[in-house]
Amino acid sequence: LGDGTRNNETAPRTVGGGMIFRTIAAGWDHTCGLTASGNAFCWGFNSSGQLGDGGTLDRLEPTLVRGAVETLVAGSAHTCGISQGAVLCWGSNDFGQLGAGGSEGRSQPTEVSGLPGAPTYLAAGAVHSCAVLADGRAFCWGQNRSGQLGDGSTTNRSTPVAVSGGQRFTEIHAGGAQTCALTASGDEYCWGLNQSSQLGEGT
Repeated sequence: LGDGTRNNETAPRTVGGGMIFRTIAAGWDHTCGLTASGNAFCWGFNSSGQLGDGGTLDRLEPTLVRGAVETLVAGSAHTCGISQGAVLCWGSNDFGQLGAGGSEGRSQPTEVSGLPGAPTYLAAGAVHSCAVLADGRAFCWGQNRSGQLGDGSTTNRSTPVAVSGGQRFTEIHAGGAQTCALTASGDEYCWGLNQSSQLGEGT
């Protein structure tokens, strides 16, 4: 909650530090906020470096992320942002969800490798991440056990792979193990885990 304590609360609490945020992102055990000046702050659980401050100490109040970003999204134990035309990710990387190659976790922002264009929209699932580029193509990386990367396989990917099908998207959003994206005409596409019918296609 970022209020300087570990106390559970049943009513809203003001986040400590006095910052004014223009957007916020919540992961499983950590939260991040972005100020109007592009400074990112994160707080909460930090065992995987998901706070992006270069360490692994939990933080009870906002701590500054190393590097300015323009957009923030949070997965289970990783975080990503857009910075000057690149995607940066940090935190847990067991399934390649940081997109930098390999499975080594990072405690500060690290650039995603191999995106063939500037990102305009980001999403973070539990242990996968996705981006839409300026030309509308979507790319995903990380865990793919349920097909949530959309590349037609169930192979985990530690660098971005193109979502198959040739559609062009304006937005992308990720759940635990599924992903959905929206086209400019308002059509929605979903892929990945469907055991509770979360893909919305009738099965």
